[in-house]
Amino acid sequence: MISVDLEELIAFGIKQEVKGGVPYRRRTGSPKQYVTYSCSYPLCKAKFRVEEQNGVFTISKVNEEHCHHIGVEMGSHYASKFYQKWIELYIKNGGKQFLAQKAFFDKFGIDTNNKETMKLFAQSTDALKHKFYRLDEIIAQRLSNDPYTSLEAFLNNLQEECPDDLVQFDYNGDFSELTIIYAPFAAKELVHSIDNPLHVDSTHSLIKGKIQLFAVTMKTSQNTIFPFCYFLVNPQTSEKIQECLVKFCEFAHLDPQHWSADCALNIARAIEDGFPLAQLSWCAVHVLRACAKVGSYFDNPQNFENFYLAMDFLTLRADATNAEKLAEESDETYEFLTTMLEEEEPHALKYFDKQWRRTKEHWMMLYRGEGDSTNNIAESHFHQLKQTFFLGKKNERIDDIVITLITVVIPNAIIKVQVANVLNEERAVRILTRAGNQIVEQRASKHDECLKLIQHILEIVESRRIEPNVLIPSLKAILNLAQRSLKEE
Repeated sequence: MISVDLEELIAFGIKQEVKGGVPYRRRTGSPKQYVTYSCSYPLCKAKFRVEEQNGVFTISKVNEEHCHHIGVEMGSHYASKFYQKWIELYIKNGGKQFLAQKAFFDKFGIDTNNKETMKLFAQSTDALKHKFYRLDEIIAQRLSNDPYTSLEAFLNNLQEECPDDLVQFDYNGDFSELTIIYAPFAAKELVHSIDNPLHVDSTHSLIKGKIQLFAVTMKTSQNTIFPFCYFLVNPQTSEKIQECLVKFCEFAHLDPQHWSADCALNIARAIEDGFPLAQLSWCAVHVLRACAKVGSYFDNPQNFENFYLAMDFLTLRADATNAEKLAEESDETYEFLTTMLEEEEPHALKYFDKQWRRTKEHWMMLYRGEGDSTNNIAESHFHQLKQTFFLGKKNERIDDIVITLITVVIPNAIIKVQVANVLNEERAVRILTRAGNQIVEQRASKHDECLKLIQHILEIVESRRIEPNVLIPSLKAILNLAQRSLKEE
């Protein structure tokens, strides 16, 4: 057991993350007397426990042995919580924002040339500073102390003010069953101008009661990710999900030919039943993440290793340049996999039959064609929601989440698309890599970009191509942020 202060705890956590090469997840114990930080790599046992009392943190049950023997691509889905906290303290204690990241790298001796290590610290200081001001704005949006009363009042007002938007809120007496759908009118025109798959994904960590938030997203021709529709359903049955997807497509007069999703069976059934002629591709990374977590189903560890390698080949590694070779190698590998399970692993076979055998057209490269191999469009959108707009917090009020999505997130996305239509793709802004003369150059280029953005927003408003109510909440938030920054100066 080790007793440390907050700065020492952050330093200890950074050391563990750099050693493992992946970020640690934070999980609160039950009852809430301690917090466990554990390596986010599948099946890795590295972790440590922290208990706090009067500002003193006690570190115990430390396991520093990392086991990363299965080649799972982690990406940068998780950012270091310790890095976020250190940057927050640095700025709040008077440190300059543009020097914060460099100060962090210098203090902890981070090798900035190591790409894997740098994924831990990918979140920008702009986004982190933005978090400090967002909480007050979210609370100010509430229309009642009761979250459902607040949400209903907001959605009723929205239906009156924006009758062309898709707005639906159905619920039973105690809200144990509910359906909420929202899609902006702007999505109608935009969705028909893009020939990309629709991505569907969900998260259960944002809203209290584990109510899942679903999003239908797509990458636009300007390379921005646009949320065409949000919906929440409880319970999360395939029938309710299907109802929401069909309603959005009817609203947008859309007949989608291709969907991309993770490997959730309820989403798959919703798309299969609601859009029987459309192709559904499962995200290869999600498939392999799921496979990496089922080692307990196998009696023989070597069979588990062979199972994972076979799934990895069928999903991601097969050679797709030669159709005949792809079909032959896929059939041979699939036959090897199923034979092994049937003859040696009866428990794992039940899992495979339920999750993968019936759905092989969704996850095998052989059937994917030109579909997306990953669902990173939706993944990236949810990552931005959680870290930038909702401050990295979990289990929040349902009205806080929905109102912010409609008044802040979607208007920001609309502005990005409108501005991208008239801006040159080349950017003058350069990434700050060191302190010195480059700071002046960066400030000047960002100043010019700010003026360009303001000018293009002004042109959009003057052209009356967008509803003012869509822009006002975001413009107010930007103005408040600018005024606060001036006061700090």
